[in-house]
Amino acid sequence: MKRLLGLALILFLMPTPDRAAAGELFSVRCEGGIPARLYFATFDVDAKAVVFETPPIDLETNFGITTRSGEIISKNDGKIEFMLRVRPGRIGLIFDSNKKTMTWPGLDAPTFRPTLTHPCTVTPPRSILSFGVRDPILNPISVRCEHTGAVYFTMDAASKQALFERGKEGRGFRGEVTDAGQDDVTLSMNFEVPRRVVWSRSRQTITIEGIDGDAARPRTVVQCQEVPPRTMMEFHRESQR
Repeated sequence: MKRLLGLALILFLMPTPDRAAAGELFSVRCEGGIPARLYFATFDVDAKAVVFETPPIDLETNFGITTRSGEIISKNDGKIEFMLRVRPGRIGLIFDSNKKTMTWPGLDAPTFRPTLTHPCTVTPPRSILSFGVRDPILNPISVRCEHTGAVYFTMDAASKQALFERGKEGRGFRGEVTDAGQDDVTLSMNFEVPRRVVWSRSRQTITIEGIDGDAARPRTVVQCQEVPPRTMMEFHRESQR
């Protein structure tokens, strides 16, 4: 009986999509257009920040997705009004967390663009690895290393995706997870040349293997620590630099 009560308490405390909307950081997955296209938005309510992932141009290849950063203008009665930075100006949208809809206000003359309302689903914050990906990355891990300034590695064994971010520069390199055990995760990172990288949980280190005969690329070991998974909100922070 105690075990059942304990399980019930855990299930009650676990976050649900509806509760995520009340939290400070969450994402929405919306669909609209003809033919229908998916697009996403990640909100940091406390910071009044938004990162919007545009619908793909090509549905088969998922080509054409970009990110737009913006700010939350108001939040009342479950409605979040926000503005996105687009050239040559801005565009305003409204997410209704009660109806789970995204509204694109129309122009004064409906002949040119009527008001559009698209259905949405509230999800946990989208991983930074999820950019350009239809299916969400559910269990990524991120580590922060102090190596000529802060750098980050984010990896996910299930999708085999990996990303390296170089601190204030905001420069990213893609890679893949080639092996994942209980302690070590091995990556193949696409730096200027491919490099083998190993994250050790027990030692809290990232090892970047050297390249034989290349003195400029020696074997490097740096101390790191696991941090909260990096989310799409990092694209907003990059735009502020």
